[in-house]
Amino acid sequence: MAPPERGYAMSRLLQRFATLSALGLAAGALAGCDVEPYCLTCVDGDVEEDAGPDAGARDGGPDTGPPDTGPDVGVGDGGCLLNELCNDEDDDCDGIVDEGIDLETDTSNCGECGSVCSPPHSFPVCEAGVCGIADCDVGWLDLNEDPEDGCEYRCLQTSDEDAICDLRDNDCDGEVDEDVELETDVDNCGSCGRVCRFPNSTASCAASMCGLESCADGFYDIDMRVDNGCEYACTLADPATETCNVRDDDCDGTIDEGDPGGGEACGDDTGACMMGVTQCLGGIVECVGAVEPTTELCNGVDDDCDGSTDESNPEGGRLCGSRTGVCVQGREVCTGGVLVCEGEVTGGAETCNGLDDDCDGSIDEGNPDGGASCGETTGACTAGMLTCVAGDLVCTGGVVPAAETCNGADDDCDGSTDEGNPDGGSLCGTDVGQCRPGVEQCMGGALVCTGATEAVMESCNGLDDDCDGSVDEGNPDGGASCGETTGACTAGTLTCRSGVLSCEGGTGPGVELCNMADDDCDGSTDEAFDFASDPTNCGSCGVACTPPNAIGICDMGSCAIAACLPGFFDLDAGMPGCEYECDFRGDEVCNGQDDDCDGVTDEGLVPPSNFCFNRGVCAGTTASCGGAAGWQCAYPGTFEDSETRCDGEDNDCDGATDETYPLAGTSCSVGTGACRGVGSYVCNADGDGVECDATLAAMPADEECNAADDDCDGLVDEVGVDDPGTAWRDALTMDAFDTVVVNRAGGGTMRMMQYEASRPDASAGDAGSNETLACSRAGVLPWTSVTWSEARDACCAMNEDGACPGAGETGWRLCEAPDWERACEASSGTCLWAYQSCDTSAPTACNGKEVDADGGAAGDQDAVATTGSFAMCYADWGAAGRVYDLSGNVKEWTATAAAAGVYEQRGGAYTTIEAGRTCTFDFTVANEDFAFPNTGFRCCHY
Repeated sequence: MAPPERGYAMSRLLQRFATLSALGLAAGALAGCDVEPYCLTCVDGDVEEDAGPDAGARDGGPDTGPPDTGPDVGVGDGGCLLNELCNDEDDDCDGIVDEGIDLETDTSNCGECGSVCSPPHSFPVCEAGVCGIADCDVGWLDLNEDPEDGCEYRCLQTSDEDAICDLRDNDCDGEVDEDVELETDVDNCGSCGRVCRFPNSTASCAASMCGLESCADGFYDIDMRVDNGCEYACTLADPATETCNVRDDDCDGTIDEGDPGGGEACGDDTGACMMGVTQCLGGIVECVGAVEPTTELCNGVDDDCDGSTDESNPEGGRLCGSRTGVCVQGREVCTGGVLVCEGEVTGGAETCNGLDDDCDGSIDEGNPDGGASCGETTGACTAGMLTCVAGDLVCTGGVVPAAETCNGADDDCDGSTDEGNPDGGSLCGTDVGQCRPGVEQCMGGALVCTGATEAVMESCNGLDDDCDGSVDEGNPDGGASCGETTGACTAGTLTCRSGVLSCEGGTGPGVELCNMADDDCDGSTDEAFDFASDPTNCGSCGVACTPPNAIGICDMGSCAIAACLPGFFDLDAGMPGCEYECDFRGDEVCNGQDDDCDGVTDEGLVPPSNFCFNRGVCAGTTASCGGAAGWQCAYPGTFEDSETRCDGEDNDCDGATDETYPLAGTSCSVGTGACRGVGSYVCNADGDGVECDATLAAMPADEECNAADDDCDGLVDEVGVDDPGTAWRDALTMDAFDTVVVNRAGGGTMRMMQYEASRPDASAGDAGSNETLACSRAGVLPWTSVTWSEARDACCAMNEDGACPGAGETGWRLCEAPDWERACEASSGTCLWAYQSCDTSAPTACNGKEVDADGGAAGDQDAVATTGSFAMCYADWGAAGRVYDLSGNVKEWTATAAAAGVYEQRGGAYTTIEAGRTCTFDFTVANEDFAFPNTGFRCCHY
């Protein structure tokens, strides 16, 4: 039975009853006047006696008067109606048919008899014989002006216009939100609740699409994307013209575009030099492509661009050739652009004599005069070879006789192999179980076990046949099936027990039960039970047909429902009966009830579109039926009508995150100097503000001479007195510089920089640009291209007052030449060079002319090296330490004047040969304003 049909039939029956009652047929005797069309039990008037059941009992029709107790007596015997009906009959027997019936205005007979005007949800009217609507019920409207469906639109009007974007028909005109300007409204752009809001900008809505109208001051839309707003923060320069400064002066998203300041000729074109072109690089206009003067080389070219070629024997004067072995060195002379070695003595072929004849640093290499065979060759013995050892030929490399072993070889070289059963005679095998040991015998170069009783496969006999220490393991000879297998009976398995096979694990016959099994193993299952009709064992054992809210039977072995109890429905095709109690209402709507009695509430409903916000934390939210509450939007707990929390989320779902906290996401910092840590403003733990998440990059440390604020006090490389109240050194004191205490030429001591002076911001790849004071550090490029006055001032700046000490005062200043020379001679006072070897020539121990700075390039390349990078280039002052690079790398200014405005330079440079880099070499002087890439300095504390 389908619930909708049953409900519809009952509705029609009630409607007919209401119609008959309205026509006044509840009273009056029905006799004569043809056939009473509304009397369900009357007969024709010419029949003498009423043939219906009202002759002796109450009429079963809609009459409510007393029962008809007598026979019909013909026309006039109470057979006429008091009021005329609209039925094309003379009901009141006055000779006029249907008088008093106005088919033009009667809502019960509009246009024709029986045409009732009853449009739904309205008050009907009949005009000119046509049904119409006089007025609608409260909450209902007639929008389509069709009286057939009455007032078909259900709506409660809350406004005269529909200008609120709430997905409701506020003015009840059949349209939803029609007065909302979805094409231009920035708060409802394209759909309700779609807010156009983007960072650092004023938004717009055009053609239902969000866009950017303008940017906030100091922000620009460079990537032309709408979603991130005006993402580029920039301050226009005045004027807004790009200059070479690593800044975006015109705020177009590009730095130093167009090569500002570039394109002009620069440099010199004398000799090997070539002009270049200026170019903006890293915020500085540099001369690119120019070939600049270099150190004069022996190549027939004017390298230093002074108009002269190969002057002063460039690159010459060095020792050449070899002084190894019997060879003697010569000297290099620049001739015709090529270095020529003059005066050298070369070597010859090597012989076995204990001398280095070929001058390669090795004596008697290659086994000169050797190589012939020598020694014994019988059996395993092999011949050796004559070898030159310590200037004499000896026999080496042969194999000599050894003790005989069982290996198929003549080890003792006596002509016999494996004689005497070598390595044999020991017991072998096992004595476990049935096994017995044998004896080892050397046979065919290998030991063989003879005379042993070996293991065999295990069998069920109570013995350890396979000699593994276990008896009858693994069920030997067992595993086959045994016993009865009919019905519930199961076979067993042959099992070895105490050396004998037995059948174990089977199941035998039992008493037959109703359990779908052959318990007695007779080939029949549950043979005493009737499964076809037994309601207690229907189809199978124990199945009882007792469906709830229904009458159950067993039919051909299956439980069935004979009938459902009233008010219940069988939604489940099988058991458990008519389980569902329901009152049918019609099609399903969102109201928390099962309107169509199909067992599901509010099913199959399509949520209205654009009902819920879908940005930010509301992303993915769709409308859902909330039962009696109607359609609902299940926004997350973090949703807010207006953004108040700072949590990195778009809580009001308008497309912007934490917009009430404009600092969120911008950069911030804590601390100063080396301690300064950079981070961003983030939401605080309470979500009511922002805080900087930066942490200190480091803790305050000893102030070093490195162009950095190491102690984080806001001062860089400050010179002063250490504060004992801090755990770190908060000023550059004596301990801040790498120094070594050395002897002075006239007696006494002084402190000398351990390394050549460098700028505070120097690194291994950059000499730096900070010239406030001099530093002494390893692994950085030294301070070069410096004049004498600049070197003096850099040393004096290391003093607390920044001034050079006067006569008799202590402090930092340039080293005096005699004191420099004494420091170079090391603690012994006798060293010729500042080498580890002291007074022994080692041309490449320091960075001099002999060192090729780039082995991958053609020719001999010379270049300045980082301080202390030549491990053997030092003057050794014992426990006091080592002073590096005194014999090479860069020449060093001294405070000693050779003439007015002319000062001595010591130590030589990477362009100087070894002879010019001795401790006593004092021929190099220069004017005080001279500055060159191979010239530097170091400071001394007197």
